[in-house]
Amino acid sequence: MSQLPLFKADPPPPRPADPAFIRKHLMRLLRLARNAEIMPWRAAEANKWERQFPRLADNLPQEEADDLRAAFAKEMARLRSKGKSARAL
Repeated sequence: MSQLPLFKADPPPPRPADPAFIRKHLMRLLRLARNAEIMPWRAAEANKWERQFPRLADNLPQEEADDLRAAFAKEMARLRSKGKSARAL
């Protein structure tokens, strides 16, 4: 007789996204990119933020999300054109 079902717990339901927290986080990332003269992240981390930023923005109202995505993409393009990262120096 197996007792494993006694210890099987249902996973808790996922918490709903907190738009205020996400907005604050995205604005911090955007501010960091805007204030940087060279890429503030290593290549792998920069790639990670380029993938995650738009996904996180999906939790905000559509117009705000679109504006933030466009602003972040613009800053990343500007920083990538500079060629070096702060961590590589």
